[in-house]
Parts: sequence; C-alpha cells; structure tokens
Amino acid sequence: MHTELIITHPGSAHFDEMTAVSLILAVHPDTEFSVQRREPTRAELDDPGIWVVDIGNRHEPDNRNFDHHQSLDCPAGFVLVAGHLGLSETLGVLPWWQFKDSVDRFGPVRSSLLFHAGDDLVNRNPVEDWLTDRFAADPAACLPLLRSLGSYIIEQARVLKSQIDFWRTCRRMVIAGVPAMIGETNESAGLEEFRRLEENPPDIVISLDRRSGGWRLFRYEGTRVDFSLIIDRPEIAFAHKSGFMAKTRERLAIEDLVALVSMAVIPS
Repeated sequence: MHTELIITHPGSAHFDEMTAVSLILAVHPDTEFSVQRREPTRAELDDPGIWVVDIGNRHEPDNRNFDHHQSLDCPAGFVLVAGHLGLSETLGVLPWWQFKDSVDRFGPVRSSLLFHAGDDLVNRNPVEDWLTDRFAADPAACLPLLRSLGSYIIEQARVLKSQIDFWRTCRRMVIAGVPAMIGETNESAGLEEFRRLEENPPDIVISLDRRSGGWRLFRYEGTRVDFSLIIDRPEIAFAHKSGFMAKTRERLAIEDLVALVSMAVIPS
C-alpha cells in the first residue's frame, strides 16, 4: 500500500486540522498515512508529496500546503483541504461548516455573535474535546477513527445536498400574499439548510404527511399564518394549537389545498 506523510502543528489539537486530516484519509482509502505533529522543514514545505496542514504559513495546493494563519481572509485549513479535494460545494451545505470556519479564524465568542448563536457555549462539545485530545496525544491510534469520521462527514453532506437540490426544484407560489412551496415528499431533511441558503425562502412549506395519505402544512416563525384557524375544517385531520402545523385527511387537489391554506393566513 502506498504511504504518505501528513504534518500538522504540535501541541493541542483542534477541530480544524483534525477535520482536514479526516477528509484526506477518507478521500484516499487505499493510501496508508502517517501523521506527525511538529514544525515542517522548508524542504518538506517544498515537497508536493507531503501534506502540511494548519501550519507553515503557506497556502499552496500544488505543494499540498494548507495553512491559513498568514491571513484572516484565508479560510480555515479544513476548508482549504476540502477545496483541494473537490468537496467545497458538497460540504459547504453542512449547517456547521461556515460557523466552524469562523471559530477557527476569529474565535468562538466573536463567531457566536456573527452567527447569532448567543454565546460561545454552542461551540463546546465533549465528543470533539475527547477526540482532539486523543489526536494530540496519539495521532497514529486515531487514524482509523478519523478516516471513518471523514467518510461520515462526506456522506452526510452528499445526502443533505441531494435534499437541498430537491427542494430547489419544488413548486413555488404565493398564497394570500405569503411565499409558499409544495414538495411531494414526506422527508423534511434539508429544509432548514435550504431556507438558510435561499435569498427569498418560503414561509409556508407543504409536503406529504409520512403518517397518512394527506398533506402536511407547516409555517415558520414570524409568519402571519396560524393553522389553528382551520382546525375545524372537515379537510383537516390535525392542527397544532400553536398554529405552526396542520395535516389534511386526504391528498387534496392543489387548487383546493391553496384555498384551504389561504384561510389560515392572517390579513396584513
């Protein structure tokens, strides 16, 4: 089996280089890697056969150098590595991707403010702390686990991207002045990420109810829609009293469905 070397910084391990290494391992399943946590030499930085991650003050993909500390405008090492591996578009849909990039460059407190996350408590994760400590203490012992982690991240991102791409193909309309979308699926995966990425996301999402043959009607917070207003309609099997969701008994025709949903829109 072909063997390659990855060099990353000594001392404490972080999410950045650990994730970068996991992606490298996952994309090269037939390559055996060794990881050394130390300063690279100039000769190693100039050697395109050696991966240098999160250290070295160089971003030179042709030489497999992926550091970002030379500029705050340069994305974190795991983002640089993903780009080199052709995974930017796929992994970029992950809900934590931009946040973790910001944390590595600007710190958790500033990033929590930028992403409206409250405070840096959202960045504290015992599983991540355990794995980074293990990676710092014994890189070689962690490689199988990191390869599995990288494969998991890539597969989850591919599934999520597929769902986002589906939502982008769904029928869009305006119901009583409220932007809406109809998706003929009983899966809700990818909806939050789809709305986050959309410039004009829908406030009402209509999809199939996974428990019956009817429709599921859903509205997002801050929207002038209250599905509890139609709780007594004969077409409705269930409506949550808080008004965020309702389900129809049957799969109504689109024109009937639109008329029903319009009854739940509060006049502006």
